[in-house]
This record gives sequence, C-alpha cells and structure tokens, in this order.
Amino acid sequence: MKITDVRCVLLSAPYATPDDAERVLHLKTGFRPAGLIRVEASDGSCGYGEVYSGVYAPETVAALTNQLGEAIQGQDARRPATLWERMRLASYYWGRLGISQSVIGGIEMALWDLHGKSLGVPVCDLLGGRTHDALLAYASGGNNKPEDELRAEMRGYVEDGFRAVKIRINNLPGVDEIVQKVGICREALGPDVGLAVDAAQGLARRPWTVKQATTIAKTIEQFDLMWIEEPAEVANYDGFAEIRRNISIPVAGGETVTSLTEAESYLKADALDLFQPDASLIGGLSVFRKLADLCDRRQIPVAVHTWSAGVGIMGNYHAAFASRNCSIVELPSVPNPLREAVLAEPLRLVEGKVPAPTSAGLGLTVPDDLESQYPYQPGTYYKILGATDRQETE
Repeated sequence: MKITDVRCVLLSAPYATPDDAERVLHLKTGFRPAGLIRVEASDGSCGYGEVYSGVYAPETVAALTNQLGEAIQGQDARRPATLWERMRLASYYWGRLGISQSVIGGIEMALWDLHGKSLGVPVCDLLGGRTHDALLAYASGGNNKPEDELRAEMRGYVEDGFRAVKIRINNLPGVDEIVQKVGICREALGPDVGLAVDAAQGLARRPWTVKQATTIAKTIEQFDLMWIEEPAEVANYDGFAEIRRNISIPVAGGETVTSLTEAESYLKADALDLFQPDASLIGGLSVFRKLADLCDRRQIPVAVHTWSAGVGIMGNYHAAFASRNCSIVELPSVPNPLREAVLAEPLRLVEGKVPAPTSAGLGLTVPDDLESQYPYQPGTYYKILGATDRQETE
C-alpha cells in the first residue's frame, strides 16, 4: 500500500455567533478556516489528519504539506513512525520547531487514520492500546458576553450532562470583572460541576506579570477551580513555576508546544500541575504519546487541548485514550459545522464522559463534497487585529 498523494484540504466555515468575543476580536469575517491533510494510497484508500495551525496560517500549512509530502511519496503508508522520521530529516535544517512540526504531525495523523482503517481497528489500539473505557469531557466555552447569556450558557451545559466546564477570563478590564464572571459561572453551574478558567496570556499583548497572575488567582481561589490555564506568557516557564508555588489552584498549560523540546522546558522548570498537549499542533499522535509518558513518570496528568475541527478532535481523543494519565478531554462548544461534518458517529456524553472510540481509524466519514460545502476563503484566518490592551490587570 504505497502513498500516491499528500495534499492539504483548506476549508472555511461559519463560526460562532455574531456577538461571540473570539469572533468579534479575531474572526471578523464570521468564518474560520481549517487545514485538513488527505493522504491517498495505491489501493484507493485514504486517511485524514488536521493541523491546528491551519486556523492561523492556512496557506502556509498548505505549502508545507506539499513540500513535506514529497518526502514520503511512494513509501509504505502502513509505517507512520518511519515516515514521521523521513519528514523530520527533510525539515531538519529549517523546521525542528514550530509550524513545520505541526504539519508533520497532521500528515502523521492521516497516516494513522489510513493504517487503522486498513487493519479495521481504532487508532488508539495502535498507540499502545486503549487505557480508558471513557474519559471525562469538559465543555469549553464561556467567552465574554452579557451576564444573562453567560448564565444561560452555563445552565445549558448542566442540562446537556457536562460535569466540567472551562471559561475564558482574558480580555476583561480588571480583577473585579474577573471575579464577577467566575462567580456568575460558579453560581449557575452549582457546586457539583467542575469549573476551570483560561487566562490565555499567550494571546495577550501585555501578559500578566507573575505578581498580577498570583494576585488574580488568589482572588478566585474561593470558587473551587479545577485549574487556571496559561496565567503567564507561554514561554515564561520560570514564571509559570513561581505562580504555581504561590497559589492553591492547579496550574495548566502547554497547548501551544510544537515539539518535545518545548514540552521539556515546562517539565524541567516544574511549571505545571496539568499538561495540555494538542496532537494537531505538537507534531503528531506519536509525539503526544511520548509526552504523555514523560508526564506520567513525573506524576503529571494530561488534559487534552483540542480547539480544532472534527478531524483534530478525534486525533486528540485517540491519543488521549491510549494515555493512562489522561484525566480529561476538551470538547469545544462554540458552533462550528466542521466539527460534526466529518465524524462517523456524533460525539456523545454518558454521565459526563466520552466513551472510547470503536470505529476503525480515527472514526471519520469525510463527505465527498466537503470542499464545495465549505470552500476556502482567503483572509478568514484568525487575526490578532482587534485584540486590545485590556490585559493590564493590577
């Protein structure tokens, strides 16, 4: 089964609601792109992967896919690890970190999908074996919006059966507004539903200082939080560690890492209570699994980050189910048709948990007309334009 084609499938789809903060600040066209990877084999079969960087630099992802795909043309599609190594060597002098690694990972994800389908088994069974029957899922939403809408959103999650929710606390004027928002969500969810907060300081023009982050965290400790995410600029590993030493809320991060090299910087600094790798960014399912094992040896749980379309979500879930120290997975709640359009079976919750995948490969059914349904629109990529300096919380 030889590889005959590797290509990037760029798409653009309506995203979120018109007043959603992410859409207002960063996706003003109302659309968000996705970068899927399609690998075709000589027997007529194909597999799909996704590169989360396609949200931010879709045309770069497409160009890199073309170049890196040349390194594996004509090779045996059933050898993802060997082909990952070929692509690593092909990018050695120019792409050991960053978006090139994410593209390699997206191609590798497609290879695992193809391999799993050829054997008739779920990909998680090929990544070391399934280690969970089900995993707790948290609803990921809580963007800034009017109080009545925020309360309704939180109550909706409870009604849908979620036992955990994450909200955003960035782009707010000050500490009082943060406390108010977290308090509203805790009240609406009740005491029995887990609540986490995402400070998203990697996207801030002026990220919180260690002192600011510590002060803010102490003011919201009263709300019994599962974790505070990205309370400092993402490469401020020592800052993460200092914050962690001085607050009682667990500190989470790591969603932006694109390699084990970056990931090890967090581990060496003892910076995290909870690591949040994303298989569609970090360099593939194999790298995700290696990182999960490194964390396991340090007794650090893993909480999957996945804010991509449906292909990336499923890639992350398969890696999660093969990682014994994965404690929880993210389930985006912002409306995005590219999430459900590619799934063989709808994602469902059973007592707040996602059951282990059972379909072959990644469990995808990609419609033949997906590109015509959601044609790529240049300029729809995620922009930092419109982000404000409302990060200067004292």
